[in-house]
Amino acid sequence: MILESTPRPMKPRHRTSLTSGLRTFFMMAALLWVHAAMGVDHVLAPTDSWPEPSAVAPGDRIFLAPGFYKQLPVLKYQGTEAQPIAISSVDPSQPATVVGDAWGMIIRGGRHINVSTVMVMAGQSGGIRLERGEAGPSRSIVLANIYVIPRPGNLTRVGVDLEGVEGIQILNAKVDLWSRAAIQIRDARNIEIRKLTIQGDQRAAIGIRVNDAVDGLQILESSILSIGGSGVAIGMVTSPRPASEDETVPMAAAQNVRIERCVIERVAIPFTFASATDVLVGHCTIVEPKTATFELRSVRAGWPPASGIRIQDNLIWWMVNGLKRFVIDDQPEGDFQMGRNLWWAAEMPAAIEWLGGFPVDAAPQVVDVDPGLIPRTTRTTNPEARAFGHGGTLEKSPSPP
Repeated sequence: MILESTPRPMKPRHRTSLTSGLRTFFMMAALLWVHAAMGVDHVLAPTDSWPEPSAVAPGDRIFLAPGFYKQLPVLKYQGTEAQPIAISSVDPSQPATVVGDAWGMIIRGGRHINVSTVMVMAGQSGGIRLERGEAGPSRSIVLANIYVIPRPGNLTRVGVDLEGVEGIQILNAKVDLWSRAAIQIRDARNIEIRKLTIQGDQRAAIGIRVNDAVDGLQILESSILSIGGSGVAIGMVTSPRPASEDETVPMAAAQNVRIERCVIERVAIPFTFASATDVLVGHCTIVEPKTATFELRSVRAGWPPASGIRIQDNLIWWMVNGLKRFVIDDQPEGDFQMGRNLWWAAEMPAAIEWLGGFPVDAAPQVVDVDPGLIPRTTRTTNPEARAFGHGGTLEKSPSPP
């Protein structure tokens, strides 16, 4: 027997309830998908163990509560471009402090890792080291808003050491009081340093030391202060050139370097060039250099000398009784191109020849315009000088690959 019935029209409230339920279901599913895509948050206290590499997936975040973190493991985390792994303090106003024995933090073969708002107390070797791993270079690492300090009573040997890396950014970082270098770079590709502040003293040998096998370096809008040696030294080599290199076309130790909109203050020799090629130093403000403003340093046998060094649009405020020479040239075969720069000292006209004068092939230098520097900011107040020095802005460079 078949019973027939007349279907009732569905009441509007039933239809609304069904639609609302589906909407809630899809919203919850979307939220769960987004949460899964973002990864897991690992919140650590100073006594907690750091998660193993197998326990950290792309998109995960590691938050550090305030306190001192000792004996960190070597970090080998693997993020992706779309889902980097983040390491930062829970409260940026109370940054976690990483304390090391040899190094405060080591990243070995890591990929797509962002480290920010962390203070690092350097160990015997230094503060932070990024290095090559078994599978290749450490790649696409960002160090942002980090502060490297020495142990009480000691100097940091090296603040940040980059060796065997590609696509590294150091942004808004600070390094204080070191002996060898605040930043040291070797075997590196595509490095961006932006808004770095390094504060040394007379014991500091070099601010940013660029050794060999470096291709593609930008140092932008940074402050290099109070160094007894060189502010930036490019193409520094301590060993013979590898025998495997093509002997017919020797490659310089460092190439494709751009330094712009920086302030270099109370540094003995602001810029040193050894085995380097294709280097631009532009729109920098140099205040009170001591030994010389620029140096071409002799290189070891087998390495090519400096070439394609361009110095232009810089503002140099120097003291007659404080600066010994404008340029030290210990490379007879070196190529040093000096465009227009502004040099100012109150007694400038009588002192130029005392310091050896400018290179014979230099463009005409501006020597009679008082820039009227503002104390502390070192920005010029004289409109005639505004084409020189670090005043102005740079367009943000694209992120490294």
